[in-house]
Amino acid sequence: MSFKTTCPYCGVGCGIEISRTGSSLKLIGDKDSPVNQGMLCIKGQTLLETVGSDDDRLLVPSTGSWSSAIKRISEAFKNTPKDSIALYLSGQMLMEDLYVAKKFTHAYGIKNLESNSRLCMYSTVAANNRAYGSDIVPVSYDDIYHAETVFIIGSNTADCHPIVFNHIKKSKAFVVCVDVYKSTTAKRSDLFIQVEPGQDMVLIDDLVNQPWFKDKKTLSVYSQGLTQSTDATDKVNALINAHIKTGNINKPGCGVLSLTGQCNAMGGREIGIKTQDLTATEFFSTDQIKTLWVMATNPAHSMINYRQFETLIVSDFTKTLTTQDADIVLPACSWSEQTGHQKNSERRYLEQNAFLPPAGESKPDWEIICLVAKELGLEGFDYAHADEIWTQMDIDQTWTSNIQVREVPVEINTPEREYGSSINNGRLLAQWHGMSRTGKSETLNKMTQENSAMVSIHHITNTELFKDKEVELDKYSKQPCFKG
Repeated sequence: MSFKTTCPYCGVGCGIEISRTGSSLKLIGDKDSPVNQGMLCIKGQTLLETVGSDDDRLLVPSTGSWSSAIKRISEAFKNTPKDSIALYLSGQMLMEDLYVAKKFTHAYGIKNLESNSRLCMYSTVAANNRAYGSDIVPVSYDDIYHAETVFIIGSNTADCHPIVFNHIKKSKAFVVCVDVYKSTTAKRSDLFIQVEPGQDMVLIDDLVNQPWFKDKKTLSVYSQGLTQSTDATDKVNALINAHIKTGNINKPGCGVLSLTGQCNAMGGREIGIKTQDLTATEFFSTDQIKTLWVMATNPAHSMINYRQFETLIVSDFTKTLTTQDADIVLPACSWSEQTGHQKNSERRYLEQNAFLPPAGESKPDWEIICLVAKELGLEGFDYAHADEIWTQMDIDQTWTSNIQVREVPVEINTPEREYGSSINNGRLLAQWHGMSRTGKSETLNKMTQENSAMVSIHHITNTELFKDKEVELDKYSKQPCFKG
């Protein structure tokens, strides 16, 4: 018997095939997947080492039972002003989970709904809206094979999105990498341009003068090296402007592709997981939020200004730094136990299918939210299965490799800045986020080698890394960046 599902790590969206013989499971890349064509990175290859139960797996609610946990959450919500309640979600949650969460906040009157995508991609959203009029990703992985030049900036693609980089190397394109240190991607590119931290805007503005950019069909690929920096929205718009000015847009092999870091961050963008009041950063940097419900993310690791709350509720599949602080901990299903949909970096809707039963008393996130909603007396939360939610969402799943966008450069006025010493941090090939999943793999742990040229985001919290540093919010997206 075999099952097809999708990798739960980054936003590439690799298809996986699971086969079962008796009690034994085997995992391979799905050769029929248009995304990865059977290829898997080392994290995908070792996923079966992370499933099942270990000492850190959450199996029962911390209160002892689901009924007592749901009652306590209901009481906390009823005893907290609605503008002091927030839900902090994750790009690792499925489309169905995010839809139900948004429906719940609207039904109960909660304005503070955010995703951890606020930390990585909201500047891309803002830049797309400024350039195209809406949050459009106009290109796809297909464009890699039509491009004559692939320009990589702000992304160590070879380590962080290995399957995309495999496609790039399989193509005949001339690969140019810009980074502040000689990353794995830089070493495997045809041309490496090293820049000083904070000086990437100067290089972007000069792209229109580079023959390998202006005279070739060029696809630009970027990630958080641009969007987690000062003036992030302006930098992304400057990159799009360079494509417009050189005619490298609206034709095969040309355009700008953002590589997303979580499996369903794009889904959260589509559903509209975005605050009507405070941003996720402000959940932690102000005193307004008293009751916070965190789902499938670990802000004690990732938030620079992490703080305590009067009531902290956490839904997760495993113990984390955040569950250690929580007043109420709820056991959520892991990826191998969930069925639903996610949306990848190139806009494809992909299925995630459960191939194991829920561990212990764990439940999918959508079901947990429904239990709380019904306890609060809300109607419309009587779903029996995830497919009922997907049907109600009624999403048009038609996919095209390219979308035509307008070609009007955005006016950019970037302030003059003085740059002193900087901290360069990044991901490692064999780990992911706070290692709550990858840390369970013996293979990945043995492979892990820290790079002296940058600080591993996996092995240090942002509170530690950026202690005594100033947080600046991008003026368009309110995405945080960190200044010395």
